[in-house]
Amino acid sequence: MTDFDYNNDPRIHALKHVRNPLCVFDVESFQVLWSNQAGLEFWHADSIQTLRQRGFKQAVTEPIVKRLRQLQTDCHEQDISLTELWTIFPRHGGRTVEHSISPFMIGDDVKALMIEVVNEIYDVDSDTLRSTAALLHTSAMISLYDADYSLIYCNPAARDSLNSRCTTLPQRLVNDTDIDIIEEALEDAECYHTELEVNTTRGPRWHEMTLQKSIDPVSGHPSVLVSAVDATERRHAQQTAYKLAYTDSLTGLPNRAALSIYLDELLSIQDGEQNEFSLFFLDLDRFKIINDSLGHSIGDQLLIEVAHRLKQAVGGNSLASRLGGDEFVLIMNQVTDTKELKVAAEKILTSMAEPVMLGNQKLRILPSIGICRYPFDGESIAGLMENADAAMYMAKARQCGYCFFDKQMTINLSATIKDKLGLENDLVYAIRNQEFELYYQPKISCRTGFVSGVEALIRWNHPTRGLVPPDSFISIAEETGQILELGNWVLDESMRQQRQWQNSGLHVPVSINISAHQFNTDDLMMNVSECLVRNSCDPAMIELEITESMLLGDADQIHQTLQQLSAMGIKLTLDDFGTGYSNLAYLQKYPLDILKIDRAFLADQKRSMLMETILNMGKVLGLKVVAEGVEARSQVDWLIEHGCDQMQGFHFSEALPVAQATRYLEEHSGRMNQSSKAA
Repeated sequence: MTDFDYNNDPRIHALKHVRNPLCVFDVESFQVLWSNQAGLEFWHADSIQTLRQRGFKQAVTEPIVKRLRQLQTDCHEQDISLTELWTIFPRHGGRTVEHSISPFMIGDDVKALMIEVVNEIYDVDSDTLRSTAALLHTSAMISLYDADYSLIYCNPAARDSLNSRCTTLPQRLVNDTDIDIIEEALEDAECYHTELEVNTTRGPRWHEMTLQKSIDPVSGHPSVLVSAVDATERRHAQQTAYKLAYTDSLTGLPNRAALSIYLDELLSIQDGEQNEFSLFFLDLDRFKIINDSLGHSIGDQLLIEVAHRLKQAVGGNSLASRLGGDEFVLIMNQVTDTKELKVAAEKILTSMAEPVMLGNQKLRILPSIGICRYPFDGESIAGLMENADAAMYMAKARQCGYCFFDKQMTINLSATIKDKLGLENDLVYAIRNQEFELYYQPKISCRTGFVSGVEALIRWNHPTRGLVPPDSFISIAEETGQILELGNWVLDESMRQQRQWQNSGLHVPVSINISAHQFNTDDLMMNVSECLVRNSCDPAMIELEITESMLLGDADQIHQTLQQLSAMGIKLTLDDFGTGYSNLAYLQKYPLDILKIDRAFLADQKRSMLMETILNMGKVLGLKVVAEGVEARSQVDWLIEHGCDQMQGFHFSEALPVAQATRYLEEHSGRMNQSSKAA
């Protein structure tokens, strides 16, 4: 209880004889500190001590508490008296009275209120009383503005919300243009319902507001009655739900659902005119390799970077969205001119061309883009997407960056898809039906001209299609996950065949290709070791071929895997060098034995100088170098002259089934023991 010595306060002595009920009220403790005799009678209390003991706060609602605190602030800060009509319940029924409220200081720090009952109203009807109580207690913010939008009344809820500087309706609104919209709406109707951002004591909030033309009951002048409820949390919840439903959680771009809505709007005919636009379907080349080799975390970071660059590359009249995986769609509104579209596509390719550093890896983003135009290349969302997808696949096949749709693509794509689905279904049964076999392509020593090894290459003897080349089914096996079972079969069968040749006196090393899936599995070492033991195979006669993309992951883990394989006695070959990331640091960092140069270097005479550099580099690093794709005698002579170690290609032999490969080894082995060592 506030310590107030009213007996020795001279102000109280002067107020004792006031005829109207009078009291000093402490808003913080919610207690009557003093009352004159008329006040005691009004409150039906026999003494000040009795009145001070009453728990007023328990008998009132929260809006009343807020209103009294507002009155305390207004009276003390502005040093004014206020008059209000209240209904009070002093133990014996309700009494409607007109209150005069003034500031009253107790000591130096307690801000109390002097409350005087100026007039008691006896003829107020029940509806008026209930209306007044409703305005006082409701959480709805009710305010009244005059014709100039100056505030002339607000209930406690509104006063609690309104910023002290918001003395007019325009000041209440965050956006200056909102008042113009309100004026225009009220010119055409008596009432306007809207949701606006407003200035409040809690900062900017969203209020659901109803503004209605009215008459000020005091002056009789036109006014605007405003009823508002706080809609901020609901709005935020709606925004969050919308974001979850229509935004890609990884990249922040609009997702497939948002794209569908946007396309629906574009396809709708407005004012008799049809929108024209173009659709770019973008897919990332080799993304699966990056994802499998470096992990999904790096893959996700790359997708985020792609989204960022795509947004920067397109203009404000475009929509960039992510369908899922590494597929993106760009809508260029009101642009169908092929020259403009070529410029846009090349701009995207240029923006993607700059390598991106993720962790310790420098990666290149290589997209393929399919372009179709509405309404020329399709009249429905499904048709446009299908046609742009067909153009994208053509761009990927041609390796040309981007490609425009034409009708022939649909026919070709349909046949391709059907063929792929058929192979995918048949692949499930191919291993258990023993439809696969290994072919072996000889490698020739540049020093001796004898066979110095063979590379195992898988073939599929399809029951109806005949011999299916690996290019047609390996990618499908990778997508379906069957590549692991297939790869393990190749390991076992290659080692079995090597041992069989060894037993017959053909001491020939066998090279085996390892897929990215195999390389990144935890049981690679166990599978290799078990195959060696099961087939009694000499590890020194086995070479495992890996590609540069497999070396993009965790350097420590990769080094450990390669070191363990090398410790077994297995030779390690880096395949297709020069076509991937060509990071020379790999050649020094990892325990590699053999470097295989891609066939493109021999086919292109302009690359011969680079080929020579690679051969010299191999010598310096102590690596054997194998040249692939040898098809002419001139290439053989050049490789021998420049110190290449081994050659492989159609000039010597294509890949052969086991029986033919065995005859070739017998005919071209020379002194095999010596030639294999010399190689």
